[in-house]
Amino acid sequence: MAENTVKIDISFQSLLEAISSLEIAKRYKIGEFLEAELFANEEDSPEDIAEIEAARADYKAGDYTTFDRYMTGRANKSA
Repeated sequence: MAENTVKIDISFQSLLEAISSLEIAKRYKIGEFLEAELFANEEDSPEDIAEIEAARADYKAGDYTTFDRYMTGRANKSA
């Protein structure tokens, strides 16, 4: 059976802009895909897997801080 593929030439910046325009759920799916691709050959310990799952659950529940909020809070502590 022949595999159907499409190859396009898109700049990295354009790719980032396209991803930024997606809704958060779709960006999260892209993140999961990239994580699987990047760490496919690494073996995670049960503790690592539990920690990753806990972090994902926190993220899905909205229990996270953006980098901008973190930096704002840090700047306010220094002032």
